[in-house]
Amino acid sequence: MVTFRLPWDPSDPAGYGACLKFRVNRPLDEIESGEKLGFEYPAPTPMALIDTGSPFTIINTALARSSNLMLTNPTFAIKTLSGGCICEEYCGSLSFPGSGIPTIRELRILASDLNRESHYSALIGRDVLKRWDVRFDGPGRVVTITA
Repeated sequence: MVTFRLPWDPSDPAGYGACLKFRVNRPLDEIESGEKLGFEYPAPTPMALIDTGSPFTIINTALARSSNLMLTNPTFAIKTLSGGCICEEYCGSLSFPGSGIPTIRELRILASDLNRESHYSALIGRDVLKRWDVRFDGPGRVVTITA
């Protein structure tokens, strides 16, 4: 079991929330097979917001396309607080570099334009959070993830 702690200040109205670095890529089995043949799979490590209100993990559409994820559904409809939203549905892997949290080898990843969010490129939703023990300690100003 791995425990990772990240700073979080719930009293800061200008704060961005509990964020951690992540990497999205093609499914891990495909990457491992490709690497044996000499292929490389570089991927950026942007920030993601832990979003307990979202049932889905959603990344920026531009990131999904540049990461060469496998598109599984170009019109996946979801409901948000601001109304309906059409997302693209992809299959990929998700890792959290430098955290020690195990890589999720394969999962459904939704993509939508997160243009108004300049501080993160993804929302980590309950589909991922349910795999971990996540504790928000407001007075201690820390989020602890045990995976």
